[in-house]
Order: sequence, then structure tokens, then C-alpha cells
Amino acid sequence: MKYVLLLIVSFLVGCSSISQPPKVLYVTTEPGKHHDYTAQRKIFEGVAKEAGWNYTVHSNEHYEQLKQLVDSNLTEGYDAVVYNFCFAHSKDLLAAENMINQTRVKGTPAMVIHCSMHSFWPTFKDGESAEVLGSTYQGSATPDPAEVKKWRAKYPNRPFPVWGDFTGIASTKHGPKIPMKVSKCCEHDATKSLSDEGYTTVNAELYNNHYMVDGVKPLLRGTQKGVGYKGKGKNRKEVLVDDEAIIMWQVPQGKSEVVGLTTGHSTEEWQQKEFQLLIKDAVDYLTR
Repeated sequence: MKYVLLLIVSFLVGCSSISQPPKVLYVTTEPGKHHDYTAQRKIFEGVAKEAGWNYTVHSNEHYEQLKQLVDSNLTEGYDAVVYNFCFAHSKDLLAAENMINQTRVKGTPAMVIHCSMHSFWPTFKDGESAEVLGSTYQGSATPDPAEVKKWRAKYPNRPFPVWGDFTGIASTKHGPKIPMKVSKCCEHDATKSLSDEGYTTVNAELYNNHYMVDGVKPLLRGTQKGVGYKGKGKNRKEVLVDDEAIIMWQVPQGKSEVVGLTTGHSTEEWQQKEFQLLIKDAVDYLTR
């Protein structure tokens, strides 16, 4: 009888554990400088509710958020974190280090959307050589040597936080905003809702693939062909566009992994059902 009761209790505990929705942390800034992060946050909340996640929004003004992102307990208790911000020129490297450690050291899987993977340029693109990172560094980052020097003076026993190495694919620029054809590179749970034919975005930014770290698994490819425009005002000119890049991927990072997605500049992109399903599938994959 005791054995039967033990089995029943174990079964109920197991069912209770299985039925718990994943806890997802969404990190953003509001209102946003170049993106409507408030509108995007509302769309994310709709996706999260439809997916059945137990989600929390961590949002602040741009500079205040950078201060908050040094919290070592940032992702404590969460099954995944989704980053949607734009810190392209930021030199707040303690924030970058902490977010990297949340995944590599603490084991919280991360999704980086659009400009969040296009951030902290001083750590990987503002210099001219990887040599400043030392002879043991085997990657392709070219950080600002002044930032490396300052970091090593303050934190001699801590690795310099190379954001481009963390995201898996580093990006430094994008082309004109025109529609993008999105196609699958392979079958993967993070893109399972997307048809084999892919889809075409509204006007979107195609981020370049500045470099790619070992272990990256490309999931989606973006292709743009047509006429676009560069510059503003009197400097605005028509250009022919014929570009292609990996726009979604998965990469192992320490104790966990990262999924990157470079589309999502405009609210109109976020409103496309295909884009919303990419977020849903990616987070479901990360919290599996």
C-alpha cells in the first residue's frame, strides 16, 4: 500500500512539474531611440500570452537599463531570456559581461533580437586587430584597444566581454530598407512553424554577417534584391540592392545556448504572423 501511495505521489509531482509554463524574461528599453520598443513589447506580450508562457517584462529608459543589466541575478529563476534593445555604441561593458555570464555561466538560454545582437561594438568591431585580445584568442573580433586596456587594468582576471562572440554571428551594418525573402537553411524546432516556402517581410534591414564563431548553426537566410535608398535629405540616393546573409541561427554558449534573429526593426515586421511565430518557436525551443 505504501508503495502504491508513493507511486501516486510521484506521478502527481511529475504531472505538476510538467504542467508548469516556462518562465520567460523579456528585456528591453522604452521608449527607444531608433525603434518603437513600446509597440514591440506589446506585441511580444501578445505572443507570450498566446504561447502560455509565464513572462516578465524588464524595461527601463536606455541608460537606466544599462545600470540594471549588471545585476548578477538578472535571469535567476527564468527558463529563458529574450533581449530586444539597441546598445550599438555602448561602452557599458559590465552590462555586456553580466548578460554573457547569465547564459555561459548560469545556464539561462537567450534569444537576441535585431539590434540586441548588433550591440556593444567597442568589444568586437571598433579596433583594427584581434591581437589586443592576446595570443590565446582564436576569434575574429577587433575590439577597441583602449577599452581592452581599461578592462584589463580594472579586472585583470576576468575575460574581456566580446559581445559578437556571444551572439554567435557579429554584425556591424545593414543595407537599405526593402522587403526581404526569408528562407530556411535547415529543419529546426526554432523555425518549425515557418513553411518550406519561407515568407517575405515588409521593408526590413538586412544585417551583415561580419564574422561567425565556431558552432553556429544557420537556421534562416535573408535575401534582398531591388532598389533601395541610402542617406538623408540632399544626400539621399537610389542604390541597387543584391545582398544575402544569415538572419537566424543557434549557437552553444557555455552551459547553455543562444538563438539570434536579426530582423525586427519596425513594428510592421513584428506585426507579421511569421515573425511572431519565429519568436514563439525559438523560445519554446530554448525552454524545451
